Amino acid sequence: MNKNSTIGIILLALANQISSSSAQIAKEVIPGDSILVPGYIAEAITSSNRPTDDKMRDTGRRPAEIMSFFDVRPGDKVAELITGGGYYAAILSGIVGDSGKVYGHANDWFMGRQKDGSPLLKRIASGHYSNVEEVVFELEDIALPVGGMDAIFVFLIYHDAVGAFQTDRVSMNKGIYAALKPGGIYGVIDHHSSPGLGISDTTKNHRIERHVVVEEIIAAGFDLDEETDLLENLNDPLDVSVFNPSVRGNTHRMVLKFRKPQ
Repeated sequence: MNKNSTIGIILLALANQISSSSAQIAKEVIPGDSILVPGYIAEAITSSNRPTDDKMRDTGRRPAEIMSFFDVRPGDKVAELITGGGYYAAILSGIVGDSGKVYGHANDWFMGRQKDGSPLLKRIASGHYSNVEEVVFELEDIALPVGGMDAIFVFLIYHDAVGAFQTDRVSMNKGIYAALKPGGIYGVIDHHSSPGLGISDTTKNHRIERHVVVEEIIAAGFDLDEETDLLENLNDPLDVSVFNPSVRGNTHRMVLKFRKPQ
């Protein structure tokens, strides 16, 4: 971790403590430059099955390190909520392999905006993702195998659960807790908002304050196990839309690993 990155984590923690006295820090902060990538993850990331368009997004998303941080393994049963076109679902498919399972999720809000049908089903139809299954349900009603999941991921959409989806997040987080095995991982990546904004910038700029995410998920029974500075960008002004060309694909992002207690 470089000096600026270390300072960034310290300042972020202090800002969140100012925003909320109950803000919590992870048990361990993992420097992004210290994350080791196992061979099976590197192989999945470099696979010729992955479309070129997906690989072009890797620079800003660092999927090899992200999947290593979340400790995704062959044979795991995993899900990504609101998987969209399936960028992460495809990567997960390659990592968990034929003995594993990937649930790519959509809700009615997302499906209602797909004029040409499900983009995930089109990806599955390519023939490379036989271990991926599309599931459609509302986030308040997590329809995944109870106690059967090794990991569930919410990548860049927790803020939408607040804003666009108007989700009952108490029910959502309880449902995720119920679906995970003891020791299972709840992984979250999202865009930082400016300190003090809480959930007030989830619609305009698609950002959320870290302490909100942490408090809501801990309230469901999870432990905040680890976080990493891997996707920090201290040059992000935090007050522009995440779709602004100046920061798109390179926003200042939290990467949080919650764990269901054993």
